[in-house]
Order: sequence, then C-alpha cells, then structure tokens
Amino acid sequence: MLRSVFLKSLRNLRRSFVWWSIGLAGMSALMVSVYPTVRNNAALDKLVKSYPDALKGFIGFGGRLDYTSAAGYLGIELFSLVVPLLLIVAAIGAGANAVAGEEDRGTLDLLMSLPVTRPRVALEKFGALVAELVALGFVVWLSLWIGSVAVGMDITAAKLAAASVDAVTLAVAYGSIALLAGCATGRRGLAIGVASAAAVAAYLVNSLAPLVDALSPLQKLSPFYYYGARSPLRDGLDPWHMLFLVGVAALALVGSIVAFRRRDLA
Repeated sequence: MLRSVFLKSLRNLRRSFVWWSIGLAGMSALMVSVYPTVRNNAALDKLVKSYPDALKGFIGFGGRLDYTSAAGYLGIELFSLVVPLLLIVAAIGAGANAVAGEEDRGTLDLLMSLPVTRPRVALEKFGALVAELVALGFVVWLSLWIGSVAVGMDITAAKLAAASVDAVTLAVAYGSIALLAGCATGRRGLAIGVASAAAVAAYLVNSLAPLVDALSPLQKLSPFYYYGARSPLRDGLDPWHMLFLVGVAALALVGSIVAFRRRDLA
C-alpha cells in the first residue's frame, strides 16, 4: 500500500502523464522542425504583421509579432495558445478528478476511512496535480531545447524554461479552479465545465479587450493577461505577473479545503 494520498494520486496519474508527454513532445518537435523554412523569410513576417487586429489579439504573445525570429515563432505557434491550452486541459482533468472523480467512482469513502483529514486529502491531491504539470512543463522545455539546438534556433534554454514555467503556472491556476469546483459539488463533469468555462471566458476577454472598449476594464482580471502580457521568451518571467497566477491557485486551494471540509460527502 502506498504511504500517502500524494503518492497514490501520482500513481493514478501515471497513464495520463505518459500520453500527455508523448503528445507534447511530439508537437514540440514537429513545430521546431518546421522553423528552418520560416527563418529569414521576410515576406512571411510581413504577411503576419498585416493580419487584422482581431487575429493579432489571438495569436500574439508578449505583444510582438516578429514571426521569423525564434522567440516570435515559438510564441505565435506554441505559447500563445497551443501549449497553455493543452496544459490547461490536463490540469482541469486532474483537478476535477482529484476529489470529485473519487466520489463519482465510489472510492472516496474508502479513502476517507483511512486516518487522513480532509484538508490533507485536498492538499496532497493538489500537490499531485502540481507535480504532474511541472513534469509536463519539463517535457515541453526539454523537447524545445533539444529541437532548438538541432535546428540552430537563436534562443536560450533559460528563456525556453521561463516560457514553460509561465504556461505551467497558468495551468495550475485553472487546475486549482477545477479542484475547487469538484470539492464544492462532488461532480466531476460539473467541475470540468466550470473550470473550462472560466478559462474560455478569460481567454476571450484578454484577446478581445484591445478591440472592445467595454472589455478593457476586465482585461486585468484575466489570468491570460498576466500570462501573455510580457513574453518570457524574450524578457524572462515577470515576478508580479507570476504572483497573480500563484495567488489565483492559492485562493482556489484554500476554497477547496474549506468547501471539502464543510460538504456532506456522497
């Protein structure tokens, strides 16, 4: 028998981690392998800069669209949407499954019969979620670093690590929201729906705020603003923006513990 809820949760995540790792590594390698056909292509760079402002709002990462540079290419093709999207999907699945999934499967009563408190269960489930996302972020970083060396991309391992950490932190925030919804309702499907709706709404608000005046006051409430307002691929991590994302995760975790302690379990 495993000695902790944390280790048991990690074991339960092992299969999804393997498949997510294969997908993320393959996608990263594919996109990097295409870069030599883009590099120094001034016409392609000019084309991207001619896109409508609405489209630029969706594909921009860090406010610059220098598509033919290594940072610009990876920002537009991977870090503006694809990498955070996939990590958020993995995080929401793990967060919703942490408590609500156990309840849906009828295994939560067995877990709670052990000498563990509800706050400890929530904390260790959250720890397993973070561990999985950190490991997936490392897979993304390693794949991109190896690929960048192979094709001669002008970008450092430190900048790739900064972008990967940024994406992981954003995903942890939404995984925590899924955990909160699961702890509050005990329904896995509802937890996935709530966290997914929150992510989609925040992404649209951040992307459309420069074009829609009514959304401008809401932009800085969106975690995606703090994820993409500054490009870590060029400038490194912004500690204040990171603090906001960590704060969202921390508040959701505290809410999860409170909700789990107070709710009658099914």
